Formats: sequence, C-alpha cells, structure tokens
Amino acid sequence: QGNYPPPPPQGGYGAPPPQGGYGAPPPPPHGNYPPPPQGNYPPPPPPQGGYAPPPPGSYPPPQGDWGQPQGGYPPQAGYGGYPPAGNSGVDIGETFGWAWNKFSKNAVVLIVPTLVYGLVLGALYGIITFASGALAPTSESSYDSYDGGASYSFSAGLGVASIITMLLGYLVLFVVGGAISSAYYGGLLDIANGTPVEIGSFFKPRNVGSVLIASLLVGIASSIGSFLCVIPGLIVTIFTLFTTVSIVERGLSPIDGIKASIDIVKANFVPALLTWLITLVIVGVGALLCGIGLLVAAPVAALFLVHAYRKLTGGQVAPLTP
Repeated sequence: QGNYPPPPPQGGYGAPPPQGGYGAPPPPPHGNYPPPPQGNYPPPPPPQGGYAPPPPGSYPPPQGDWGQPQGGYPPQAGYGGYPPAGNSGVDIGETFGWAWNKFSKNAVVLIVPTLVYGLVLGALYGIITFASGALAPTSESSYDSYDGGASYSFSAGLGVASIITMLLGYLVLFVVGGAISSAYYGGLLDIANGTPVEIGSFFKPRNVGSVLIASLLVGIASSIGSFLCVIPGLIVTIFTLFTTVSIVERGLSPIDGIKASIDIVKANFVPALLTWLITLVIVGVGALLCGIGLLVAAPVAALFLVHAYRKLTGGQVAPLTP
C-alpha cells in the first residue's frame, strides 16, 4: 500500500562491509615506519648518512662521515701546493751532515760544474779588465827632485771607450752569472728531491729571466742600503737569501720570488740568519785554502742553503745516501 519503499535494514544503509574492512589497512600514526608487508621483507634502509639508529641511551653519530671534516672535502694545501713557511726548524748539525753526505756521494758531479763555472766567470772578468784597461788613455807620470826630497805623481783616466767596454762587460758577466746560478740550483734541487743527477744536470738553466730581474732588484736595493749604512745592506741580503732557490723551484716571478724569501725569513729569522752566517763561513774557509777549497766549499754551502730552505718551508729532502 503504497508506494513507500521498505525501511533499510538495521545497522545503517547498504550492505555491511566484508570482514577486514575496505582496501588496505589504515596508515600508521605520524612519524612511524609502516609495517613490513607479508612475506618478511627486510626493513627499509637507514636514513641517509650511513648510520643505523642509535640504541636507546647512546649518543647520536656526528654529522658527516668519519675521518673527514664537515662537507666531506679533504684539507686544502697551501698556495701553489707548498706548505706554509715555519713548519719545521733548522738543525744545524743535521743540515751540515746532509750537505756533506750529498756532496761526498756526488763529488765529481758537483766539482766539475763548479770548476767550469769558476773558470768561465774568471775568464770573463779577466777579459773585461784587460779590454777596459787597453782602451784607457795613456797614463802620465812625472818625477821631480829638489833639495831635500823628491816627488812622484801618476795619473790615468779610463776614458769613454773604456767605461763603455767595462759596463757592457759587466752586463754580460751579470747575465752569465744569473744563468749559472739558476742552472746550478736546479741541479741541487734535483739532489734534494732524490733525483739521480749527472754533470749535465747542472747545465740546464731554469727560469733565467726571473732570476736575472730578481738579482738586479736585490743588487740595487743592497747597494743602496750599503751606501747609506752597512746594516741596511746586510738586512736586504739576509731577507732575500732564498730568492733564487724559490724562483728556480716554484717558477715564481721576480717580485713573488723576493716576497717568498722575505716571508720565509720573517717567519724564521734566527734559523735564516744562522743559515746565512754558516754559508759565509763555509765559503770563507774554502777561499782560505788557496781558492781550491772553493771547489768543495761552494757546493757544500749551496747544499746547506737548499736543505735549510726545504726545512723552513715544510718541504721534504732526500734521505742520507748510505
């Protein structure tokens, strides 16, 4: 009777849901991992960073990876790949022992270029002196005698041609000396690196232009300092002690080579001063032995300087040769 629909069954509209509810189970509470599905799959991997969750009561692992600073980048080297100056002091006994050991194990290789360079420089100096003297005007001398005494006078002038010859000769001598210095220190640095050397290793100039310009600048500054007073000239000489070896090893410009030497000496003034004094003593003792001793003293003093330079810059040197 009627057109009314029958009432819904008890318990709500529609058929009851099947056992187990609709679809997938409800999501877990916020912050928890979902339970693994049936089938015993392994749990999800730990959070990024490689550390498992710490057990209760323990400290959490530090941020980043073990053994590396935060960010994972290795420590950066100093400018140009060289460690900063002042990393290591100079042991005078160790340095001299190393220099003597390397000289004695490479005696012929060191003496031959030292002798050749000495003869070349000596010959150039002799030629310059002879040529400038030959071009000088004729000298005049006079002798006068009088009652109770006599007088003698002598006068000579260089002349324009003689002065020009001398200046050009000294310029050539300066250039040759710079090339010799760069080649010689190049061979000494090879010894410090542990590289096998031969006589030809000391006849390969390196970075000659920078060595010449730096030597000229240092010479001018030292001459001005010596003219004003001896002490400023000595200070310039000491603070530029490592200029040539820095330029030859690192390939620096003249100004950068001078700055590098100044920085080394400022950070290690006493060791640098001792290095300068001892190299002077070694060369002086060699010069006293009729000059022949310089064939030994010059390379030993130069090796002493190279070893001190490496130590003061935190560099490495080849071990003693047995």
